[in-house]
Amino acid sequence: MSAAELIKQVESLPPQERAEFEHLLHAMKPQTDFADSARRPRWPDFGERLQQIYGEKVAPDSQSVIDEGRGDR
Repeated sequence: MSAAELIKQVESLPPQERAEFEHLLHAMKPQTDFADSARRPRWPDFGERLQQIYGEKVAPDSQSVIDEGRGDR
């Protein structure tokens, strides 16, 4: 069966069965998107960490220092 034939059959289903088919189709997808997570590293919240260490004494321009340390600039 070709993909076009399958699409035609799915289009002819009643709405409830079509929704169930879509649900089952989406359930087949992997839960984690490895490619997306590999592209963007998860950085810790440095601002929160600095506030835990120094309290309210954090310099107002600390975000630029953090960005430069990450290599965002």
